[in-house]
Amino acid sequence: MKQQGIYTGAEGKLASYDINYTANQKRPLLVFCHGFNGFKDWGAFNLMSDFFVQNGFQFIKLNFSHNGTSPEHPMDFVDLEAFGNNNFEKELEDIEALLLNLKKESFADCLNFEKLFFIGHSKGGATALAYTLSHREISACATLAAVLDPVARYGKENDKLWKENGVKFILNGRTKQKMPLYHQLVENTKKIKAQLDLRNLLKSDKRKFLFIQGGKDEAVPVTEVNLVKNLPNCTVSIIEDANHVFGASHPYTNSDLPDDLQNALIQISNFFESVK
Repeated sequence: MKQQGIYTGAEGKLASYDINYTANQKRPLLVFCHGFNGFKDWGAFNLMSDFFVQNGFQFIKLNFSHNGTSPEHPMDFVDLEAFGNNNFEKELEDIEALLLNLKKESFADCLNFEKLFFIGHSKGGATALAYTLSHREISACATLAAVLDPVARYGKENDKLWKENGVKFILNGRTKQKMPLYHQLVENTKKIKAQLDLRNLLKSDKRKFLFIQGGKDEAVPVTEVNLVKNLPNCTVSIIEDANHVFGASHPYTNSDLPDDLQNALIQISNFFESVK
């Protein structure tokens, strides 16, 4: 079964989520976090949802409250002011709010919150990891092309013009929109840098983590996984010919998963099965 829903996220802002689940069965719950310039229905994410339900999970994916979309337009960047004011702290608040909301829904009996798993893509990988590392009840986390040093990427004072102007604009290559990024992202990343010091937090965590990276990733270099590859609780998998989105695109009209993404999802499913 598939259902759409709305939750109240950071700063009281409404955002959408969807659940794909098998009714009348209590199954492990998997939560997926999209990345920068992403949204829950981007590309092949709905096929990803189907894959995990077919492999024994209930699957939730959310739009972050400040990702620039709205409940009425979940796949369009209609709120650029919200986009510019997004940060990791808000995304972590969104996840917390969504999970509290889910426990009140009619389908909650089908969700096994004692077997809770997270997946994140790109910047959403950093968010998923940060949330997992601060919540011991989560069983495991896997990432796709994750940003593993978010403080270095988003929290460094190395752009004087950005600080002086308070905003900089980046071009969305797909929509051709000029997307604002307010300097608050740098300030907030520094504010919660202890929560975003992923490598050090991973070193003291006893759970297992999986990091999948494309060998031809054009957005997050394959060398990013060097931060975690020597940690005993971290498994790194390189898909040599995969790009940042593992062969997907938006819109994605094929009825089958891209080969590289399917490869990644099979690895994640097997990994989660091993820690159930």
